[in-house]
Amino acid sequence: PPQKCPPLLCRLCASCQSLFPGVSLPPQRRCRWLCPDCRAQRRDFNREQRFYKRVGCGTCQACRIPEDCGICSACARNPPGGPSGPGRTPKCLLRR
Repeated sequence: PPQKCPPLLCRLCASCQSLFPGVSLPPQRRCRWLCPDCRAQRRDFNREQRFYKRVGCGTCQACRIPEDCGICSACARNPPGGPSGPGRTPKCLLRR
């Protein structure tokens, strides 16, 4: 059965299409409303994606390439053996 909420205090989840109690914001504030369960799933997914972007999954083709190609635009801008690490230099395009 559908949940009962006062009409101004209910929102429709953009993911699962269920009603959930929410806050009333001005109409010019446009955003995707997610119920608490969908928001938690989205947060977990984003956390996992950030981890894989930083560490790598280890199974895809890009993760199995051990060294930079030396010919892509990221490699051309950075000399081999230069400073490496997150935030310092762009990663080789073949290893992203």
